[in-house]
Amino acid sequence: MPFNHFNLTFDAAKGGITSLKRVDDQYDTDYILADATLGEVIVRYRLGEGAWQALETRCVDPAQRAVLTDPAQRRWTVDDGIMRQEFSLGDDALHWTLTFKNSSDQSLELGDIALPLLFNTHYIWDAVTTFTQRLIKHSFIAGHGAFIYWMRVNGAPPYLVMTPLAGTKLEYYEVPEMCQHGWEGPYLAYIHSAIQGANETRGTWRQPHTSKILAPGEAVTYGFKFRWADDYQGVRDVLYEEGQFDIQVIPGMTVPTDLDVQLAIRTRQTITSIMPENAAQTQVEYLGAQPPDVHLYRVKFAQLGENRLTIYYGENYTVPLEFFVTEPVETLIKKRTTFLVNKQQHRDPSQWYNGLISQWDMRSAELRGPDNHDNFIGWWGYVLACDDTALPKAGFIAAKNLAYPVAKEIAAVEYYAEHFVWGKLQRTDQEEPYPYGIYGVPNWYENRISEQGMDSGGQGQQKLWRSYDYPHIMMMYFHLYQIAKMHPGSTHYLDAAGYLERAYGTAKAYFDVPYSIDYIEKDGSIWHPDRSFKEGCYNELLIPELIDALQAEGRSAQAEQLKTEWEKKVKYFAYDHPYPFQSEYSFDSTAFESTHAIAQYGLAHPMQPDENLWYDKTKGCWYSHPHTSPADFVDFMHKQIAANIACRGWLETSYYLLGSDIRGSGSSMYLLSYMSQMGGWALLDYALYYAADPFPYLRLGYNSYLSAWANMNSGTPASNYGYWYPGAENDGASGWAFHPEKYGPIWLRDGVTKQPREQGRGAWYYDGEIELGYSGALRAAATIVADDPLFGRVALGGQLQSSQEGIAVIPRDGLRQRVHVVKAARKLHLLLTRDGFAAEQPIVVSEGLDGLRFTIENRSGDAHATTLCITGLMPGAYHVQVDQQPGAAFFVAAEEEHAVVLPIAATALTEVTISMPTSHQR
Repeated sequence: MPFNHFNLTFDAAKGGITSLKRVDDQYDTDYILADATLGEVIVRYRLGEGAWQALETRCVDPAQRAVLTDPAQRRWTVDDGIMRQEFSLGDDALHWTLTFKNSSDQSLELGDIALPLLFNTHYIWDAVTTFTQRLIKHSFIAGHGAFIYWMRVNGAPPYLVMTPLAGTKLEYYEVPEMCQHGWEGPYLAYIHSAIQGANETRGTWRQPHTSKILAPGEAVTYGFKFRWADDYQGVRDVLYEEGQFDIQVIPGMTVPTDLDVQLAIRTRQTITSIMPENAAQTQVEYLGAQPPDVHLYRVKFAQLGENRLTIYYGENYTVPLEFFVTEPVETLIKKRTTFLVNKQQHRDPSQWYNGLISQWDMRSAELRGPDNHDNFIGWWGYVLACDDTALPKAGFIAAKNLAYPVAKEIAAVEYYAEHFVWGKLQRTDQEEPYPYGIYGVPNWYENRISEQGMDSGGQGQQKLWRSYDYPHIMMMYFHLYQIAKMHPGSTHYLDAAGYLERAYGTAKAYFDVPYSIDYIEKDGSIWHPDRSFKEGCYNELLIPELIDALQAEGRSAQAEQLKTEWEKKVKYFAYDHPYPFQSEYSFDSTAFESTHAIAQYGLAHPMQPDENLWYDKTKGCWYSHPHTSPADFVDFMHKQIAANIACRGWLETSYYLLGSDIRGSGSSMYLLSYMSQMGGWALLDYALYYAADPFPYLRLGYNSYLSAWANMNSGTPASNYGYWYPGAENDGASGWAFHPEKYGPIWLRDGVTKQPREQGRGAWYYDGEIELGYSGALRAAATIVADDPLFGRVALGGQLQSSQEGIAVIPRDGLRQRVHVVKAARKLHLLLTRDGFAAEQPIVVSEGLDGLRFTIENRSGDAHATTLCITGLMPGAYHVQVDQQPGAAFFVAAEEEHAVVLPIAATALTEVTISMPTSHQR
């Protein structure tokens, strides 16, 4: 029945709403799951001191239910005894109330009130259906400040927003069933949770489990309101208009101790106080108000680990804001690689896994591996020695050593490349067929010794078709090439040319090998692995850099080969599929680093039509594109950013939600995974170089960059070296992802029982895939000075200082190699190719963006040259001074990039000034 923007179907037999759509929706999406009902409730109650009883409305006999329908008044009432529900339409909103009345002569205690919210979040392999007809749930379970909203997977409006009425709160949730691959079953949101929540004692929960006692004759009403919103700002406006809290946080809710936090709280409520959990180690400063109703705060945390701020308002109503406080990001980066090298590498020439960098078990504080496997056997053996859990670790160590070179760490990566990878995990360049092929599940050893040979239909010795594995090894080789090129003599297994050849061979195999294998299913059907071309694979964004390196080294033919294959993929994403965001699952967030890199490449590299390309009738002609246009890549960039944000927490102000990817399980089960930071790189790059209004994306992107550092188990002696799994032996270890439920299953399974493993709320006890995310974080790390229209001038990843010369900022982003200044009408980008801006020394930029002063930190200790890439200086002639000596001059005609080569002496620090003479200033 349509009314205003709601089109509803009410089913009297089921006692609730079975269909909910937006009138004139371009996709005609039903927001309620097929065969589900909005109006199901689970109540656990007791009279006096009697036994607990349960009412589950889905089990009520319709003949015993009193239903009153009044379509003319747009009102439906359902009476199930102790509870009376009412649905009504008015003010372009759907109202849902639950009234409990004690009609007995004893007290009535409501122990649990749970709402099974079965919205349309079950995805299928039809991408168009999934992205246009399926939803992502965004939930913020935060007392009286709770809200939930649902949006389509493609990010297209409308969004359905559920807010509690005054006096109603949501304090707990459960996902009692886990579907295949970890996608959630029914989502139960609790108004009260004193029974179910309190009975679960295996994990922690940071909100009270409450009940409600009604005296004889007393009644209580809880309620919710549903409204439509057309965009994220529309959701914020709904929260504000409904008396809730629209909160924005910078730089992140995972926050290092050397950065301040700022809050902007928009609300109609009168805030009586904001109380920190660790009052003695937390400073909260009120900065004033902005119209309309925006209150600004600065917060400084000192206590490591979880830190809660609680907003108090109204009749002792509360909203908890959960932060996680870490050591400085630079400390985390260095601790992590040190830990991987010192604790997680197997070095035993007698073992087939010699050189493997494997899994650390924080619960038992021990290194796992093929002979100490914790039941990771059979197919699940990949967790220890293969695929995305083991292969990215060496690449991450190598990437870190581009910024902070350490001989022992470089040697560890080389040992891995020589003893575990080449000729073992990876086929050599002399092994036919499939040179450079990489073995998949369960590990290279099982496949190498398999009796199933090189014609086995994708099994055994031919198990080389998992596209995702190749970019990890390519990344390792490519970064070792860069290290060897930058620091001659620092590598010993191969030189720069050798590593570049390996990187090229691996990248070429990425496109060639999986595509050459036909995988035969058990039923005899054939599946053709073409993911290298048709799915976003992590770390493949380095391929354009590899192409450029090959070209610069005079390997034009190799560069052209890779370019041809890469551009097939680029065109496929822009032209051949409306939603090329699937991966190994029908929907997750894996693609959104690659998709942005693909859009970025398409905009920067005009491509010729390729209608005359070779046509493979057996494997498709999808790479024939008679027309290409930059405008198409602009459209694709916006589309993929919208989908990236759709599966990311933005309005949910908790450290494990804000900036986190939220996958197919919504915001309920699997958070702070690697795509939090990999997709966060995409958001920051979009904000810095493409967005018309960069500031909202800067806020979200920086929250994303910082978010998954909360998985690190790192601390000081005073904090016993870590919050999640304390003890010096775990200092520098990391979790794989974050489990937000009090206790429950994670998708990781036991290789013996085949059952999901379980754990309590917090970081997973294995590190698994997290190095993918930390590698993305290294790409995103930057200090950004922004003239934010909401917060004013701020430094994301840095500390502003007062200076008469202009903008002065201390970089504290973790790498200290990238600085951006984002003003209302102009942007300045400073990128160092090696070394770093000096620790705790200011980078000074003139307000007119026509002068710079900074100090460079020599990180290799030798005399060399480093390059500073500058974009965005005001037009004019510039002079360079290095340690007060004249350097090369250059002229800026527009906003093009200039590569300024700076001589660095074999001393710790080098001072640099870049200025425009007064006579040239405009």
